[in-house]
Amino acid sequence: MSNKKKIVMAAGDGTFNLGDEAVIASFLKNLRALTKDAEVTIFSCDPKRTSKSHNVKSTRMDISVLGVIKGLFTTIKTFSKMDLLVWGGGNLITDAPSQLYTPFHLIKVLLAKLMGKKVIVYAIGVGPLNGSFGKFLTRAIINHVDIITVRDEESKKILENVGITNPPIYVTADPAFDLESAKKSVVRKILKDDGIIKREKQQLIAIVPRRVFHRKSKFLFSSIIPVKYKVKFGLINKKSKIKFERFEEALAKAADYLVEKLNARIIFIPMQMSAEQQQQDDKISCEIIKKMKHKKNACILNSEKYTIQELKGIYGQMDLVIGVRFHAIILSASMNIPIVSLPYSEKGKRLTKMLGLGNYSIPVEGVEYKNLVEKIEKVLSDKSNIKKNLKEKTKILKEKAKFNVKLVYDMLR
Repeated sequence: MSNKKKIVMAAGDGTFNLGDEAVIASFLKNLRALTKDAEVTIFSCDPKRTSKSHNVKSTRMDISVLGVIKGLFTTIKTFSKMDLLVWGGGNLITDAPSQLYTPFHLIKVLLAKLMGKKVIVYAIGVGPLNGSFGKFLTRAIINHVDIITVRDEESKKILENVGITNPPIYVTADPAFDLESAKKSVVRKILKDDGIIKREKQQLIAIVPRRVFHRKSKFLFSSIIPVKYKVKFGLINKKSKIKFERFEEALAKAADYLVEKLNARIIFIPMQMSAEQQQQDDKISCEIIKKMKHKKNACILNSEKYTIQELKGIYGQMDLVIGVRFHAIILSASMNIPIVSLPYSEKGKRLTKMLGLGNYSIPVEGVEYKNLVEKIEKVLSDKSNIKKNLKEKTKILKEKAKFNVKLVYDMLR
């Protein structure tokens, strides 16, 4: 019988958002460096794929109310054998997507504590959290965990304002900052073999889009409808649809501008490609390319084809990243790549500020072609300073990210 300590990790939604995959990979790398006496099981909507990607055990967790109910027996069985639940790796305490979002994710923490298990809230983002029900549940459940780590100061303040007083709260950093990158030679070969790089010394510009303006619905009780159903059943209001189309047009025109100015290769990098979820970044990338004049100079990376370490290496080969996605900014910044940040949420705005990218950023609701090109020009003229700044800032954040795993290791001992 194995004497290994058993950890269960619930990281994000388990739906192969590549940001969550980066968090998992970083966690496993650092944990394995500290101890060989831990066995990790990860919740996933596709356990076989997760097991293969990360060389761990995995158990099914469908991200739906029915899925949680159906999987309750399996979850209880998994939890009964564990020593520690690592819950986190995303913005899990927020009611921005839906009033049901936080309660849904807190079920796992509640179950673990009812079973008398140790729980670490692991490197999460918090907020916005405006609903009284979400605040009550957060206070009632999170006050009983053992340790909390958050990825920014604002998340700590929100938890304290909600009434979290019992477990210690450590401000660390997102684990993806410390994700290992594949070697440059390996990445260059991948990009050439897959036809992403057409010729040497061509400027490579990444655009990392996502669906935005999709959380508002035309229905009275839209705040409790999960976002994926708003998208699936076309419940988004007309104004939001028009705003999103204009946003796509601005990105398409900016991509054409970069082709004309730099003869650049435009590489769209989807960070989530799940047909079951609202975030179909590959589909959105196709929509943007259709609006471009220079379509032949653009391509869509099949992100899921690569390991997460290779993906980070791919970011490291870019000359510029125009990113909406939170973890696209982290992966680019930690490779010291100049970024035009287009944050769609408070977490993105906090990250942009933390990295000193405020002067090179436009909140997504304010993006127009003219101001986007102005920011692109500003970044291109200031690349060396940006690289130097990112190198200094991410060095500190990588060390903070390691501290998350150190706390897990201490809890196991």
